[in-house]
Amino acid sequence: MLKNRSIPFGYCMVNGKYALNVPEAEAVRKIFADYIGGKSLKTIAAEMQIPYNMDKAVWNKNMVCRVLENKKYIGENGYPQIVAIDDFEQAARIKAERNTYRKPVPQDEPQQINTAVMEYEPTDEIQRMTNEINRLLDTENPDKEKVEALIIECAQLKYTMINEVRT
Repeated sequence: MLKNRSIPFGYCMVNGKYALNVPEAEAVRKIFADYIGGKSLKTIAAEMQIPYNMDKAVWNKNMVCRVLENKKYIGENGYPQIVAIDDFEQAARIKAERNTYRKPVPQDEPQQINTAVMEYEPTDEIQRMTNEINRLLDTENPDKEKVEALIIECAQLKYTMINEVRT
C-alpha cells in the first residue's frame, strides 16, 4: 500500500474491513523484534527496506517510534493483531528506560539543603590583609598583581582557619 497513511502501516482495507498487509505486517514485527533485541530507533529506521508511504520512502526514528507506540498492533479498535501484547509492553518498557528526557518528579515538600555554617574569628593577619586589599582597591590606580596576590594569600589563610575550626 503506497498511499498517504490514513490506515496504519501494516494494514489495508479489504471489503470495508481492516486486514493485514503481509509485507508491512512483517516489517512491523521486525521493528518490534529489533527494538526488543537492543537496536536503536535510528538504526531500525536506516535498515527499513519497505517504504512507509508514497511520500516517505525513507524511514526516520520518529516513524519507528510511532509504530512502537501504536496500540492497534495488539488488536485494538477492530484491527487484526500483528504483535503480541507481551512484546508491545516490553518495547514500551525499553523505550521508557532509554528515554533521555525525564521531567523532574514533583516533590511534596521542598528539600532542605543542609549546609554547615561555621563561624570563625579572623586572625589579626587576615584582618590586616583584608584592610590592605581594601586600601589598595580604593587608590586611583591599584596594583592589580599585588591585590590579586593578597586576595589569594588571604583566601588561603581563611581556608586554613576554616579547616582548623572543622576539626
